[in-house]
Amino acid sequence: MTARTRRFISVLSLLFFSACDEGLKPVPAYVPSGTLSGLITYHNWPPRDSLVNLRIVAFTEFPPTDIVFSVLQGIAAVYPSIGDTALIPFYVDSLRYSFVVRAGHYPYVVVAQQFGPDVMKNWRVVGQYDLDTNLAVPEAIDVPDRGVVKDVNINVDFTNLPPQPFK
Repeated sequence: MTARTRRFISVLSLLFFSACDEGLKPVPAYVPSGTLSGLITYHNWPPRDSLVNLRIVAFTEFPPTDIVFSVLQGIAAVYPSIGDTALIPFYVDSLRYSFVVRAGHYPYVVVAQQFGPDVMKNWRVVGQYDLDTNLAVPEAIDVPDRGVVKDVNINVDFTNLPPQPFK
């Protein structure tokens, strides 16, 4: 073997092994996804001691059978995502939002409020995506792969909450 061939094999080996720091593993499967965006408009903010957290949640079922299970299992899309330290700001008139979700059907998109210290139980819906004034019937959304669904606008009135579909 010539010196040139040995050098070529050495360089090739170096490139190969430096690129395989985690060994051989499958290529992650593509997950079809799209974007939800819109405007949240707020009215009649409650006292500060009842505001622990606000999240936008897009459920794949209505009514959701178990909000905590849906969120933890990834059945529901949450913004800001679980573990994200950024929070939706309090005491603003409105907020524009945009976040990535799996492509699919979302019959229930809401703003949820954590109103007490128990992160597993102290949640309620404070606004839902609804195109008409009948708050009992939320509007479904279909998110296409690589698509953007705009104008998913949600009105939040803390003195006039929508029906609570879960306990």
